[in-house]
Amino acid sequence: MPGHLILRLVLTGLGAAVSPVAMIALISLMLRKDAKRNSLLFLLGYTLALMSIGTVLVYVLHIGSRGGKSMLDSYIDLLLGVLCLALMTYTLLKKGGEKKQDEEKVLKASRAFTLGALMMVPNTSTLVIFISGLHLISSSNLSKPNAVLGLILLTFITLITLIIPILLYFIFSEKAEIVLAVTQGWLSKHEKVIGAAVLLIFGVYLVIKGLTAIL
Repeated sequence: MPGHLILRLVLTGLGAAVSPVAMIALISLMLRKDAKRNSLLFLLGYTLALMSIGTVLVYVLHIGSRGGKSMLDSYIDLLLGVLCLALMTYTLLKKGGEKKQDEEKVLKASRAFTLGALMMVPNTSTLVIFISGLHLISSSNLSKPNAVLGLILLTFITLITLIIPILLYFIFSEKAEIVLAVTQGWLSKHEKVIGAAVLLIFGVYLVIKGLTAIL
């Protein structure tokens, strides 16, 4: 796999990894009973959802582009860029509302897994940026092994903001709880701005990329 493609996949994955919604949900699990078990099950569900979406869309996009760069790919970039900017606007304009606090201290293993698997539903910013990474893989005319490696790399980088808190909790346990609680509060306060900033960066980049190729 070319070095420039690896770099672009890493940068795209980092953009997709900035997910206050998923991080807040994960931390809320880690501040309850059976934190280690539930956090791993949440991560497993989240990972399987990403890999499933990735496998299907890389295949579909590969067929659409016939394994190489085409004008259709430029329009897809443009569409994804516009979608990022539309989601950015929605993120900034939507009313916060009061979030219901789940006081249940014990969470079933199946619920933790399901929560992770379904996290892509409210996590639209991560999904759109992740799809732009999948499009990058599909339009790069890679061999099947390299396409699989690209998908694994993109998925791993996208998961990095969930993997790090889990590792910290496993290593430091009680001390990590304080840091996680503070982080959760900070993310809840700045969730809109963080999500909008990432969407703005990727939206502008994809729009310029698409328009440059088309014009």
